[in-house]
Amino acid sequence: MTHFATEQDVAEELFELLSEARELYLQNVIVDGKRYSRYVDDFINSHRYINCDNAVCQNCHEMNIHIVKGLLTECAHLIQSLFSESDSSFEECMDLRRHYDRSEPLPISVTHRTDKITDASPLSFGCNITQEQMTGIVSCANTYHLFCVSEVCVEDMEALFSCKKGFHIRVNNLRHVVILFDALLENSFIQSRWQSVLDKGKFLQSRDGSRFVSASSLSSALSAIRGNMTSVAYGIRRTIGQLKE
Repeated sequence: MTHFATEQDVAEELFELLSEARELYLQNVIVDGKRYSRYVDDFINSHRYINCDNAVCQNCHEMNIHIVKGLLTECAHLIQSLFSESDSSFEECMDLRRHYDRSEPLPISVTHRTDKITDASPLSFGCNITQEQMTGIVSCANTYHLFCVSEVCVEDMEALFSCKKGFHIRVNNLRHVVILFDALLENSFIQSRWQSVLDKGKFLQSRDGSRFVSASSLSSALSAIRGNMTSVAYGIRRTIGQLKE
């Protein structure tokens, strides 16, 4: 391989890494429905080393991998928007890198007050769901194609309802998804704060993956579907209601 000799060489390798990350994102996440957090881990781990013993090259590559990981995790909404475009230019990637360099790191879930450390209250739906009922929820999600994956698995729903950090899933039809949560609330499987939890945890993404679903969007979708119930909405309610029997 050619050794790193200039800053331009470093920048070009960063662009190559982001270009490959884009291709894998479109295939693994968008097409195959792979979890975004798992895609990030797999990409970083599969590009951690280079076939070069030169210390300068190794340091430059490690710096670029660190930048890519930071972009994929701390600037996920920007990187996914960039990756969704028809093509990503070298300058666009460098602009994103400059944004990353200037941006503040993501806040941690610990606050410091007079030398005491207090953990932030963890997100929770207040679930009261058995394993058999969770399997029923998964079946409902697949029957009515609630999410943009080929097949929802138990692990996906367990990650969602346990508020697993970094987990998110794209919704196929937001109105149908909110009816699912409303039915879960109606049958006492979850508590009334579910809209706030989904918002704060950023667990749901729009169908195109360009943004996270906000509490206001959830509320609007719920009002809309309640005012115009469809056969699918009734089917979801009936399915969740039967899980209590």
